[in-house]
Amino acid sequence: MSDGRSKRKSKVIRFIDRLERDRQSNLRGLITKAKMLEMEGFEKIDWEQENWVISAGRLIKVGGKNTKSVSLNFRYSPKLGQETFIGDWDRAAKSLMMLRFHRRQQNVVNQRDFINIIGYVAYSASQLNQKLTHLTPETLDLACKLIFEHYSDTKAYNLHKMVGEFAGHCDANGLCRIVFSYKYARMKRPESAGGINHKRLDNPSVQETKSDKIIEPLVFKIIGELYQNVPREHKYRFYILLLSFLAFLGRRYSEISLLPYQKISQDIDGREYIEYFPRKQSEGDDFTPRRKLYMPSDVLPLVRDVIQELDEQCKSARETTEEMCRVKGADIRFLSCFDENKRFYRKDFKELGFSPDILKSEGWLNKNGFCYFDSDKSSKNGKKPVRPKRYTSKEGLIAFCNKDYSDFCSAPVHIDQQGGKYYLNDLLLVRHPGGSGGTYWHWIASECTHSMFTTFLRSFPDLAQEYAHTSIDVDFTSHHFRHTLNTLLDEGGLSDLLQTEWFGRSNPKDTKAYQHTSREKRALMLREDIKKGNVSGKLVEQVVALPINVQDAVLKARVNAVHDVGTGICVHNFSQTPCERHLQCSADCNDYVWAKDDKGRLDEQKRQYALTSLARETAEQRLDTKKPKKSSDWLAHNNKKLKTLSKQLTDNGVIDFDSKKYLEELNNG
Repeated sequence: MSDGRSKRKSKVIRFIDRLERDRQSNLRGLITKAKMLEMEGFEKIDWEQENWVISAGRLIKVGGKNTKSVSLNFRYSPKLGQETFIGDWDRAAKSLMMLRFHRRQQNVVNQRDFINIIGYVAYSASQLNQKLTHLTPETLDLACKLIFEHYSDTKAYNLHKMVGEFAGHCDANGLCRIVFSYKYARMKRPESAGGINHKRLDNPSVQETKSDKIIEPLVFKIIGELYQNVPREHKYRFYILLLSFLAFLGRRYSEISLLPYQKISQDIDGREYIEYFPRKQSEGDDFTPRRKLYMPSDVLPLVRDVIQELDEQCKSARETTEEMCRVKGADIRFLSCFDENKRFYRKDFKELGFSPDILKSEGWLNKNGFCYFDSDKSSKNGKKPVRPKRYTSKEGLIAFCNKDYSDFCSAPVHIDQQGGKYYLNDLLLVRHPGGSGGTYWHWIASECTHSMFTTFLRSFPDLAQEYAHTSIDVDFTSHHFRHTLNTLLDEGGLSDLLQTEWFGRSNPKDTKAYQHTSREKRALMLREDIKKGNVSGKLVEQVVALPINVQDAVLKARVNAVHDVGTGICVHNFSQTPCERHLQCSADCNDYVWAKDDKGRLDEQKRQYALTSLARETAEQRLDTKKPKKSSDWLAHNNKKLKTLSKQLTDNGVIDFDSKKYLEELNNG
């Protein structure tokens, strides 16, 4: 593959129970199964319409937005003419969309992308006069080529994977005459995921860590000055505290904005932490484990102060959420003191927290029949006023307040691993949304959505100029803090496994995408660690035995590359020669080194030692067979590995490791 990755294809499981030789029968079975599904939000859709409006269920839960409905349009992309799907393509797109959503619960953006790529495949098939049942790999290649021309590298890469998924659904459900087992041959990862370039290690720029996802130190300095100088009563103080959290903790925005209401806690060892819900697009109807986040000791006092201030700032909004959950509507307690026949004029609105504009002719009250005219009153000279005053009733104000309420306001935001439900009033960060004219809707409270935060960032340069006396352009997002902190921890020596655990990821490979330290800088950092005595290995033993004035020269010659190999680090320079000992890193290899105290690799070192011990026992048992030579070679190889791994375990503080007991514990879970 041109992307240098494995040749694995998209794996899907068929939706229909039994495949027929007739492809149309399989498609009809797919349609029947899709129509039988009962999913929240899909009850009122018209199957024959090209535009589906979903107003309930998980599909409308868009991360960072308070959305009441979403639409799914079954037609070609505007880049292709926006024609409506017809025939088998229309039925297949709708069926597959519903079935894959029922199985995997993807978000609306994912579903729209899936519908979009079906449009590209259908368009390409029409250019070649092909039906769905007669689809060929050439048509899929043509669709992928068009996608590559119409979208950026990153977007095209994701859509190419979806074309492979669509082909997998066709294979699994017998929709086409041939089996594709498809993956676009020219699919490649975007350059932002890692390109090939080289720099001399004596180049001064090697010491710099540069990336468009790394936040400049000036931004952190400004955030600190804003935290110190912006008054507590300032309307943007809340967002300054939110920015501080992002800078301290390196969490995803959704993890910060949806933190549960809490104080800093201590475990039995006296280590302080806060709890959070790791999430990307997960919503309240998915179980999400509540995890502990241990923090560096230097930021603990600041985090404690920020939590205390947020508790005070969000107190009013939290009381509103409690009332909303109780009455399943807006918090209208502030209107309870008024008589039912009370008339509310423009002059009353400001005191009550409403914008006077809602009483205008184009305002909500007038458009919905709650605007009345004071025509029964006379002016000072006894005549009827030419332009009578407008007013509304208590009923009108209650209706206006409730228009901003939705079921999301009283629905669970999180469900933890014990089934405990967390609502808006259980969150640390809740606030009253802002209205026009600088007013706040104090009768409604919500989470701080990403769109609110993005709107605030437009005012960040003005705040920096006023309170930090610095001019700056906003060229960062909330997620850039995560990239920056991950890179700083990586350069500080934290292992990949510990980084993965601390940032709440499930796959250690994902951590690599957040590390923006250049390969050249990693090599220089390893050289320094070797000279400081923080690293072990045959190379280190050789270097230490040399005179001090020669050590730098040897390190320059030997350490030009750094590769993470799980249990340790390989310094072989693959740009010079291929590796002669592939996958034999711990078998007494001269290019294999490891950090002396690297607890993040301890589990992998134990696992490798236990498996190697088991393999050595097997080799010993076969020494008396007809082919003892091969067993003796295998025995010697395992002895080398055990010797190296034993040194690593000792450097990590593990003495007399019992591999059999370890394997039994793994087997028993």
